[in-house]
Amino acid sequence: MKKILIRIGVLLLIFVGSVAGFAYMMDDEVTVQTEDMEKATLPLVYMRYKDVDMNPLHGYVEPMEATMVRDTLTPISTDRDLSIRVQTFGAKVQDIYFEVLTIDGVKSLENTNVTDITDDGEYITANFTLAGKIRMNQEYALQIQLKSDGKDVYYYTRLVQQDSLHTKEYLDFVNMFSDNCLNKNADSLAVYLEPENDVEQMNLSYMDIHTTTDQLEWGNLNPQIYYKSIPAIKELNETTATITQQYLISAADEEGNVELYTVNEYFRLRYADEVVMLLDFERTTDEVFDPDNGVITDTGIDLGITQNNISFASDSNHNYFAFEQSGELWSYDAQSGKMAQIFTFRQKGDSDYRDIYGEHEIRVLRVSESGNVYFIVAGYMNRGRHEGESGVALYYYDAGSGTVEEKLFVDTDRSFDLLRMDVEKLAYVTDDQSMFYMLLDGSIYQINLMTMEKSTLMEGLKLGCVEGSGSGQHFAYLKENKPYDSTTISMMDLESGKVNEISCPDSERVRMLGYLNESLIYGVADTADIDAAQEGNELFPMKQVNIVDENAQPLKEYAQTGVYVTGGEITDRLLTMTRVQKSGNDWVDAGEDHIIDNVADDSGIGLTTQVTDRKKTEEVLLLGDGVISQTPKVVRSSMLVQKEAKNITIPYADNEEEIYYVYAKGSLAGMYENANTAIVKADELLGVVVNKNQQYIWERGNKVTESTIQLADIPQCILSGTMDMDQLIQQLPDKSTAPFYKKQRLL
Repeated sequence: MKKILIRIGVLLLIFVGSVAGFAYMMDDEVTVQTEDMEKATLPLVYMRYKDVDMNPLHGYVEPMEATMVRDTLTPISTDRDLSIRVQTFGAKVQDIYFEVLTIDGVKSLENTNVTDITDDGEYITANFTLAGKIRMNQEYALQIQLKSDGKDVYYYTRLVQQDSLHTKEYLDFVNMFSDNCLNKNADSLAVYLEPENDVEQMNLSYMDIHTTTDQLEWGNLNPQIYYKSIPAIKELNETTATITQQYLISAADEEGNVELYTVNEYFRLRYADEVVMLLDFERTTDEVFDPDNGVITDTGIDLGITQNNISFASDSNHNYFAFEQSGELWSYDAQSGKMAQIFTFRQKGDSDYRDIYGEHEIRVLRVSESGNVYFIVAGYMNRGRHEGESGVALYYYDAGSGTVEEKLFVDTDRSFDLLRMDVEKLAYVTDDQSMFYMLLDGSIYQINLMTMEKSTLMEGLKLGCVEGSGSGQHFAYLKENKPYDSTTISMMDLESGKVNEISCPDSERVRMLGYLNESLIYGVADTADIDAAQEGNELFPMKQVNIVDENAQPLKEYAQTGVYVTGGEITDRLLTMTRVQKSGNDWVDAGEDHIIDNVADDSGIGLTTQVTDRKKTEEVLLLGDGVISQTPKVVRSSMLVQKEAKNITIPYADNEEEIYYVYAKGSLAGMYENANTAIVKADELLGVVVNKNQQYIWERGNKVTESTIQLADIPQCILSGTMDMDQLIQQLPDKSTAPFYKKQRLL
């Protein structure tokens, strides 16, 4: 009996243990449950002008600050009629509202429900008229609100009321120009171009007004339209217009494989003498990376036609490479030959115009020796759990399981242009994966990834007073927070929290030029030479430029007798310095000079180019000795099912500092403390300057080039051509002007 009881007890323990183990495995299985990213659901809105679609608007699921979304400009005539077309993609749109606000978003002028609506099953057309009068030549903000599938979606554009803006002529020109290029009829465009025949045209990734017609019509690529373009008006006045458009083309390679290319075009136009004149033009082309098209070569990865600013990173052993191209993030395992698509907003099978909306940026933060990748996506979220939101998402890719986990989403009410400026300066996740740091609106935030608690590490940093290193682990700031009047640079290591300081005597001042990878570059100037009296024309002649490591230890000094450095631009491993020298009491140009990062790199890893007959210049990511297989095994990641939201919100904190924004070529080109500096940059780029309330400070080219005077309005005495002042005064219709003319005669 005792043995039987023992056996029963043992069996019972085995049963309980099995049940517990099974339950644990089931629970563990739930924690790694995956899903594909949700498809895009939000409708697209197009503004209409004389039955032509323009200004594609992408929806936000939360109201945005009008001053934070400076995108398209929609002209209306004096009848104040507006028409929109909604591409629903199957969504059920119940109601449409519109609201007109002052351009600073402070005052609502009109908020109305739209009733003139027609639905053909695919598109909804809505027509409405502004009830209230608005001022001519003054911009307003327009918010369009849809009730789509039971939720509110918001769309934004600017409005301007003005007749004779030649909008239709501009739109027709843009469409004609692109069509002629695709149809091999670019010879008809020669009259608009300014080709530089002494420059060899070997690049299809970038073209401009100086490009030859052969290059404009895509050389031997022979592409076809895949997604037709919808022009977007960015700036429009009585004399000029700035229009951009984005579209997708396809081409077949020598083996018949289909290639896709994202094309962005920028036009600056003027209407004069009943014709449209092309003042400036740029086109950028990025090939959509397809690992099935024979991209692995003997030396690396052929990225095809794309820009030369490809962002990539690798682990310390150079076995794993992560790179971003055309809005997608890929990883390549050089040991196994596995090519993984880590992140993309492009939809499988049901791709549409929403996929190519590129108002987001992917940045790799770190790659581990196991191939795991931390990365951020900053800007507008095209689809997924944050569709229609604007913010910064932090993701973790696990190479072993092929899954992507969302670690954090920072919800903001800022546009991509503003977010991009900040995350390019500073975004970092620590080695122990516990903390995330980011710069936003002059504040550095520290976010605990375990508790989602947010704290402010620093705040109120002015423009030109903070710089971040290539990895993001180190950043430096001017302790006095004065761009032209600081004596101390503080350098912080975000891993250790250690701070090093660089100081100068009271007779000198320091200014940062930026980071060259992890090395800080700064200059020293004598206070007697500094001239900061005129805002925007500040002169900070640096007698010496220093390069220091992350511990503030000197690496290199640059100084030439009688020559002073006034600024610098860092690209890749090169610092280009602008210089001046004294000539009496004046400063004269002394030409440029360069400093090259001479740290040896024998890994054979980096970007290079190759030239082919069909694609011309192609970018290649060199992998050193890492190429094992030329036939990659392609896998695509899945998103981990998220049990709980990991969201924090950082609302926009307005500060007293006046900031001037330069918009050019369809996007934000820079932010400046001083209006003069901003105007100089805008003039160089053919752009505009606005303040933080979106009010114009300066506008390139908005000048009336001609004026019409009716002969009937001109007094006969003027037409007779007499120079007798007394006779003129007597014949003028308005005798009250006589004292003025008499005074002029005495003068």
